[in-house]
Amino acid sequence: MKPLLCLDLEGTLISNAISQIPRPGLYNFLTEVAVLCDLVLYTSVSEDRAQAIQRMLVCEEVAPTWFANLDIIRPAGTLKPKSACGREDAFLLDDQEGVIAPGEHNWWIRINEYLPPYYEDDRALHRVLGEIEIRIRLSEPSVRVDLGDL
Repeated sequence: MKPLLCLDLEGTLISNAISQIPRPGLYNFLTEVAVLCDLVLYTSVSEDRAQAIQRMLVCEEVAPTWFANLDIIRPAGTLKPKSACGREDAFLLDDQEGVIAPGEHNWWIRINEYLPPYYEDDRALHRVLGEIEIRIRLSEPSVRVDLGDL
């Protein structure tokens, strides 16, 4: 089973829920990270609005078609606790440290907030893909060989 990557929407994948400017490299990032992880959106944006953004990104061909069907997790308050994901192997890609529940910084993968001016050469998604790969490798159990079986 692949680990679960919870994706923040605003400031991470897009500018915000109003302007909805996709971050450069979004399509490639989503395609590559989907090979490594199961994916969900973890956002404070209302479910209706988030689904509309998902469909818009697919229609504009800046996200793969399957992105429109990703499940959405919404936090109950201002924090995004890991327990809402229902999986111990989950990671959160988010631009805001303030949403991380106390004692849960180990599940957070930080990305710089996507802010104006929106540079087309922004490489933040490419950078965090490498970090996600490292986190997955570090979380995999070591292969044990029982020398008695040889």
